[in-house]
Amino acid sequence: MLDAPIDEAAFAQLLETVGGDRAFLAELIETYLADSPGLLDEMRSALAADDRVALRRAAHTLKSTSSSLGALALAATCRDLEAAAPEAPPDELARRADDVALRYGAARAALQARLDGGAAS
Repeated sequence: MLDAPIDEAAFAQLLETVGGDRAFLAELIETYLADSPGLLDEMRSALAADDRVALRRAAHTLKSTSSSLGALALAATCRDLEAAAPEAPPDELARRADDVALRYGAARAALQARLDGGAAS
């Protein structure tokens, strides 16, 4: 389901990809949770400076890392922002960035709950 913060099938595929190693999966999640706020900060700074290249780059990076952890709704929202970055009006970009932040909050909470539930259950 695209609106779920974490797509269960994609997350299960990731667990399979790491050979069922839940401790390693937990490390991946922890790294994502540590690094992704910086990407949101980069987006905000890029918006404030009207730096569309930096905005697009930050949205692209967050899209990719989010997708790999099964945060498909967030990844889709980042993809939309990335695509709009070159030509959309600033107010539309700000709205899209707000959407990214909302989706990120939901994905972050869902991933943190998995960590709290025991090694990326």
